[in-house]
Amino acid sequence: MKVHDAWVEVNVKALRYNLLQVKTLLGPNVKVMAVVKGNGFGHGYAVPARAFVGAGAEYLGVTRLEEAAHIRSADIQVRTLLFAPIQPESADEALAMNLDLTVDSIRLAEVISNVASRRGLQARVHIKIDTGMSRLGMPPEEFEAAFAAMSRMPSITVAGVYTHFAEAGGADPAITRKQNERFHTVVQKLRLHEQYPPIMHAANSAAYLRFPETRYNMVRIGTLLYGQYPGGEVPRKLTLEDTWRLKARICTVKKLPAGSRVGYGGEFVTKRPTRMAIVPIGYADGFTMAAEGPIYRQSPLKFLAKRQKRQLTVDLHGRPVPVIGRVSMQMTALDVTDCLEVSVGDVVTLPAMRLATNPDLPRVYIDNE
Repeated sequence: MKVHDAWVEVNVKALRYNLLQVKTLLGPNVKVMAVVKGNGFGHGYAVPARAFVGAGAEYLGVTRLEEAAHIRSADIQVRTLLFAPIQPESADEALAMNLDLTVDSIRLAEVISNVASRRGLQARVHIKIDTGMSRLGMPPEEFEAAFAAMSRMPSITVAGVYTHFAEAGGADPAITRKQNERFHTVVQKLRLHEQYPPIMHAANSAAYLRFPETRYNMVRIGTLLYGQYPGGEVPRKLTLEDTWRLKARICTVKKLPAGSRVGYGGEFVTKRPTRMAIVPIGYADGFTMAAEGPIYRQSPLKFLAKRQKRQLTVDLHGRPVPVIGRVSMQMTALDVTDCLEVSVGDVVTLPAMRLATNPDLPRVYIDNE
């Protein structure tokens, strides 16, 4: 059995459980897109994706082709939407992977249709509407003509229409409601013309919980699946399980006399005879980056200001242990003087931002079922 010096422990059972929790608030005709972009929010791609599909997710969502490649190379063939509009030169690759593609212009749809026609394929696209996020998408007033034009393209199937909310977890609900009104107008136009794409989606994790009217017939869920709530204004309607832990093993334990300078710059000086432990993990691995949950609940600047006043600690044998000295690239020193038993190989659990955690760290998947 391989012993890791530092790793991320992922609870696969908790991933499945959280998706099932999400489904408890949905009607039978509302699909779930499990978002696995950004290395599965730090959990990896293939195993979480397979867990979500096994628990009932009908779609997966990623941003870039490289992310989709991880899904397809694991032989996961469920519908997968690419959020970023592709470069025209990448249309062949995207179609070869049988991806649903985001389009925000007639020009891109034409490129995709031409490539699909040449390959003898039917491309599936989702039209993105900009209702106020101001990143991707066409204005709502341009949608009707664009939809009609794309519907006439011989190798295009308009599989979905969607938008994205900018402040669904923020203090002012009126912003999201206004965005949804704009999107609902688009949906109503489709209904009047009997042009009705099978999938309409708007709700992210925050909107899914806070604005039930935005669920339409599919929701895009990311952070909730990984055991975290987005935003302080979001109601806690689900019982979520923790899915992720950053861990490392102590590699050295040594005694230091009082007055010893610890780490780069000698910023920490021991005030007493100290027993110090070292774990081979540091800022290159994401340690010292804040966990996402606390940031969601307040502004990053306020969070960091409070954090600077607190002693940074890790968990050892179920108790907090202070970090001493400057955290370096891949080494961190701990004061274990007050711990009764500490040995090389003991496991430490560290707080960190999941998305910033080194993707090269092994992901160890724990599944009790």
